[in-house]
Amino acid sequence: MPVIEKRKASAWTRVGLALGLAAASWKMTAPHAFVGGRAAAPQPLTAMRGYRLDWMLEKRNGEEGLQTADGWWVGEVGFEKAQAAQGLRYRMRPTAQEYKEGKEVDGLMFQLGPLKIKLGEIFGGTGNNAELREIKKKIVAEGMSDPAKIKENEYWLARYGHKRWEAPYVDQSTGLNKQLFRGLGAFSGCDPLKEERGVTWFEADYGKPWLKKYVGTKLPGFVDADQLKKEYNSGKLLNK
Repeated sequence: MPVIEKRKASAWTRVGLALGLAAASWKMTAPHAFVGGRAAAPQPLTAMRGYRLDWMLEKRNGEEGLQTADGWWVGEVGFEKAQAAQGLRYRMRPTAQEYKEGKEVDGLMFQLGPLKIKLGEIFGGTGNNAELREIKKKIVAEGMSDPAKIKENEYWLARYGHKRWEAPYVDQSTGLNKQLFRGLGAFSGCDPLKEERGVTWFEADYGKPWLKKYVGTKLPGFVDADQLKKEYNSGKLLNK
């Protein structure tokens, strides 16, 4: 009899333990398993302090790292719209207005019946357009305009014989090249026979500000034979 009673007690213990585990699992899963259950409030994925991409680009407060401000969030979609509102491109892709007007979008849109695909964007793109080229011209024309830097340049010129600050660099890309690959003349910058310059290679018309300081400091053309012989002989021992 004692053995039978122990078996009954152990059986009831196992039943009670199973019921306890079932009740605990029900409490943990029931709100999520049935419609109408009250689930925990989800945590916001984006903080209220959004990144200010415009401040980062402007280097506001002398800082070009991550900057945030309460109540602001500028994502890629918003930034693309802001660029398009000024006539500027984003991600080297033409704006919707440029596609609509057909401005500098040759070879980018492929149409097959009613289907239109921007197939050309797979192979390349440019951020240059008429508005950006105009901005580049203004930057070159303005040159060094910061009064503090101009004053510091005067001090450096008098003390060290050269300036500290140069005019902002403006790249020479224009986005007007219609070829998939650049020609050898455009790639090397040397086109003595004028086979590419003005035909398939068009240079920017706003000049090269960083080359102005070299104007007048180099003799035109290559050195003559006498000068070349003199320089060659200067590297020999005892002029032999």
